[in-house]
Amino acid sequence: MLCVASMGAEKTAGIRIDSRTRYQHVTGFGGFSPSPQWSYWLSDTEMDKLFGKADNQLGLTVLRVYIANNKNYWNSGVANIRRAKKYGAFVFASPWSPPAAWKDNNQTGNGGKLLVSRWGDWATFLNDYYKYMKGYGLKIDAVSIQNEPDWSPSYESCNWTGEELAQFLRQHGSKIECKIIAPESVHFTKNLHEPMLNDEEACKNLDIVGGHFYGWDGSDYPLAAQKGKEVWMTEFLINERQENGGAKDGPNIDWQTDGFLFAKSVNDAMLANMSAWVHYSLKRYYGCLGDGQFGTQNNVITKRGWILSHYAKYVSGTTRIAHALNDATGKISSSAYLSVTGDSIIVMALNPTADTYTTTLDLPFMTKGVRQIVTTETQNVKKSELTYEEETSSSKVSLAPYSVNTYIYVKSSPRTDLPEQASEDEVVFADNFDMYGSGCVPAGWQAKDETGNIRKAGDYGMGPRIMGFNAEGLMRYAFYFRSGSSQAGYASYGEDSSHRLNLDAGKYTLSYSMVGYKGTPTVTATVSTAGNSLVAKMPSTPTVTISENGASSRIVKTTDYSLDFELKDGGNYILKWAVAKSSGGFNEMLVGNVRLIRHNDTASGIEEIIPTPSSYSEDCYNIQGQKVGDDYRGLRIKNGKKTFVK
Repeated sequence: MLCVASMGAEKTAGIRIDSRTRYQHVTGFGGFSPSPQWSYWLSDTEMDKLFGKADNQLGLTVLRVYIANNKNYWNSGVANIRRAKKYGAFVFASPWSPPAAWKDNNQTGNGGKLLVSRWGDWATFLNDYYKYMKGYGLKIDAVSIQNEPDWSPSYESCNWTGEELAQFLRQHGSKIECKIIAPESVHFTKNLHEPMLNDEEACKNLDIVGGHFYGWDGSDYPLAAQKGKEVWMTEFLINERQENGGAKDGPNIDWQTDGFLFAKSVNDAMLANMSAWVHYSLKRYYGCLGDGQFGTQNNVITKRGWILSHYAKYVSGTTRIAHALNDATGKISSSAYLSVTGDSIIVMALNPTADTYTTTLDLPFMTKGVRQIVTTETQNVKKSELTYEEETSSSKVSLAPYSVNTYIYVKSSPRTDLPEQASEDEVVFADNFDMYGSGCVPAGWQAKDETGNIRKAGDYGMGPRIMGFNAEGLMRYAFYFRSGSSQAGYASYGEDSSHRLNLDAGKYTLSYSMVGYKGTPTVTATVSTAGNSLVAKMPSTPTVTISENGASSRIVKTTDYSLDFELKDGGNYILKWAVAKSSGGFNEMLVGNVRLIRHNDTASGIEEIIPTPSSYSEDCYNIQGQKVGDDYRGLRIKNGKKTFVK
């Protein structure tokens, strides 16, 4: 049942795109066929609807299949894999459980552990699946070690810890001849994949960090990027509804609510630097093809299928690029991509409201027109084209109520008035933080009271923490600190003796963004020596506030500051943000987007000089002047010399 959208108001928005700043490669989008708990596989006709490239087909590019723990059933997946490969799909396979005799509970369900004595057999088993399909002339691109190792349902399952997965990969990963995906955890929790990434030998045998979105916290995974690994969302089932007592809002999938929960999940994954988004069952009333249940038509493409087609057909193979969304309402969502050939920009825009948004797109090149693909309650991937009388770098489009939109712009000529892009080499120190969680403080940062006592993470009363927000906001993550009614408080970087901020003499600019949490307290930013001699000071009063936290909130306003100062001598320095004690309750602050840039004034403008430690030292430093361990990989400085360590 489709609802007719009510007439809303006219709103405006803007999207500025910069193709010079590039993020992750996007491999593709797809789904799973089938679940081990069901007895069917998809027919060739159904696979054509899902993976074919025609207008009435979805153009999916990733297929996930099931590895049965009995080799006698492997043949059942051949037809689906062959059909997906006909369309060039990436195919990966996931096991639900090893054979019961190999587990400590002697059953395929209820979790249990794979016996350590069988780890080698399990690696061989997974590789046998790869070789089995190879015997049919079919390439399995990757296999998973285990589906959802952090859950113990009654159906097929098996439990692993992150440390066990790392040990397995270290000892047996090289036996598997295709790419390896792990850990495919239920909640995409970092304590399962970080042990693998931090183990040098295990990391060599891991290709893709995979996880599921059941309870995903909205964070990205910079450690995976540092290790050169793609991050994939390999399963999500959104709002499955059951009839006769189980339905919360009726048996049908509602476009205005569920449809945009689905669309936003895909877009949020892209903004979190993920390279693939894979739905659960491809054919189901909540999948891409209906199964005849709860208002769906059997073998007919669903609204969710058409939504995923927007991404599969036009984003697969691209590279995500920087885009700045200016939407005062905080309701629409977007993302931008550079085509494989580099001559086109693809913009995705989601409008989950009853309002029409007149949106201006600021493009990084000149264009002569735009191709639009739109899906609404009554239309599926409707295509249209608009040609401009003169080439332009500014395009005005209309986002219809409750619409999913794809815009494709082809470059006609370079743009000569692009604003200059600051080189990344200008940055001496930067911290946009990461979603470490409520119980953690990022390395090098501290929160203290006015007498110098460190406030511990996880202490609800006064404890600092990292807060995460919607990726399209002005701050993705922020460092939270606060005062009390009896004690002032501050946040700092550079006081921790293990993470000094070592700077040479020169001119600098410190920039940062601040938001008051449920208030607008006064914060004073300072730069001082390690001996607490003041170098520079900027008092500030944030003029904006946010009253909620979490990945669903978007920070649409920040108060931004820039502090210029000059250091006469090199050495260790401290950045500090202090908030006065309150008359009652707490004064609470968020600081983010922290950047420190060093300048050298010359006739040709500002030129960056990478600072090195001011004196020769046996300690290792990175190019930001931060002390690092001897195992640090990348460009590092030791004894005054720069070396690159792989």
